[in-house]
Amino acid sequence: MSLASLLAACSPTLNTGKLEDEIQKGIEEQTNINVSSISCPTNVELEEGDIFDCEVEASDETKFTVTVTQQDDEGNVTWKQNPVSAASNNNDDTDSSDSTDSPGDLLPTEDPPSPEPEPEPTPSNVDPNAPRLDSSIVESTIKEQFADQAGIPVRSVACPQNVAINVGSKFNCTVKATNGKTIEAVVTQTNEQGGFSWNATSGLISYDKVEGLIKTGLQDQENLTVTPSCGTSQTRYIIAYSGEKFSCSATDPNGRKIPITVSVQSDDGQVVVNWKL
Repeated sequence: MSLASLLAACSPTLNTGKLEDEIQKGIEEQTNINVSSISCPTNVELEEGDIFDCEVEASDETKFTVTVTQQDDEGNVTWKQNPVSAASNNNDDTDSSDSTDSPGDLLPTEDPPSPEPEPEPTPSNVDPNAPRLDSSIVESTIKEQFADQAGIPVRSVACPQNVAINVGSKFNCTVKATNGKTIEAVVTQTNEQGGFSWNATSGLISYDKVEGLIKTGLQDQENLTVTPSCGTSQTRYIIAYSGEKFSCSATDPNGRKIPITVSVQSDDGQVVVNWKL
């Protein structure tokens, strides 16, 4: 583990370019690994206790992660190299903590429909002179409600234009968060006056449910009672898809913080929780 001060000049964000240089230097000085590339998230806001991962690739194409923890809100961080083969705990190099969970559903504008296959396009026999849905109302409604319910700031919502009113028909709108992540909202027309319901589940993961997995996993496997922490009190969901990772943490009764890496296994919200004591 190493400590560095990485406050970006004239900016409330970390200097992740300097962080990448510090990590590469530390790895090469402390191990026999030659680093060919390293990538840390950009625009990381200063926040004491925040944890994130940087991706590292060695010259022999071995890949692993480094977990970075912000020690304060002034740019001081510590970092720790994770094992090349990620382990769920410090005694077993297998993913014995494999746990799955379903993504949390955002509340739609009305009662959500039962899960169905991908929405079909508007039938060709719909009257071309039929009234059209006001897509701007759909977009503004989804934007406001998604941000309010998920706590994820939304940059834009894009829905199909010139959609004929046809009760029961479905279409997708693309929700784009301010961090660039996107998720599809499925819209269902509910009445002839342009009423609709919507939901967004594929790619949406509930921090509350992940925290439950962390707490249960450490209790069952390590006999350790912890207080897990993911996201913020305002942001209780994350947009993440299969193959992606994000970081949480857990605090034990002695105040020790345990870095947690959450690996997304599928777009429907299955995750694996890993830690290293």
